[in-house]
Amino acid sequence: MPNEERESALAMGLARRTYLYRLFHVVFGSRPTGEGVAKAFGGETPAMLGSVGDALAGDGFADLAGRTLGSSGRSLAACAEDARAWAERAQGEAGDPERAEAFASRLRASYDRLFQVPGEHYVHPWESPYAGKESVVLQESTLDVRSFYHAAGFKLRAERRFPDDHIAAMMDYQGALSQRAYEAFADGRDGEAVRTLATQRQFADRHLLNWVDQFAAKVIENDAQGCYGALAGGMAAFVALDRAMAEQVEAELAGSE
Repeated sequence: MPNEERESALAMGLARRTYLYRLFHVVFGSRPTGEGVAKAFGGETPAMLGSVGDALAGDGFADLAGRTLGSSGRSLAACAEDARAWAERAQGEAGDPERAEAFASRLRASYDRLFQVPGEHYVHPWESPYAGKESVVLQESTLDVRSFYHAAGFKLRAERRFPDDHIAAMMDYQGALSQRAYEAFADGRDGEAVRTLATQRQFADRHLLNWVDQFAAKVIENDAQGCYGALAGGMAAFVALDRAMAEQVEAELAGSE
């Protein structure tokens, strides 16, 4: 078990990752409403997104911070900062119900154009088109995603009617496991926390880091308003950073047993 100061820092980091995975689940999994904007971007959201940029700016993550999102030309560090700035803007709009609804209406138009209605600006929000050769669901990779879900006792309510490898479903799964890792650590069950982090790392390697950069770059390219582009870039930065930091925590906890 780490010392008290380090234990507190680890607990905060484990809680933060739960918050962010759940945020991205909401952002990319539902059409925004005024009330939803207030909930998603109120409170600690800008600070949480800012923490991603702060970590990327710290020692040990220089190579990761400078990595670019393909054709977008945006570094992960810049993407994290863009996401924080947009969260602050959304938080400002969310302070007044009328402004929040007007802001949400603009976001709905972007959401539909990007993720709902096939057309010039449409972006596939699931893994298969990026991992395979066809823009279809239920490829071999999709079934592997489902196997991760089932092994964790996690099942989509609309399984077989909604892509298991949709980015929002993946964020929901990672958020659920992040909560488990946090609770296990808080209860002193370091071995369980280590195993959960290892599962998340394996999932990220096989089903997130192989396409989330491409997805984010396409959203940045096609989002005229900029909000979803910024948040997709921030999500890509967070997923890459979280994978690296989770591996560090996993090793630290395993070594302290």
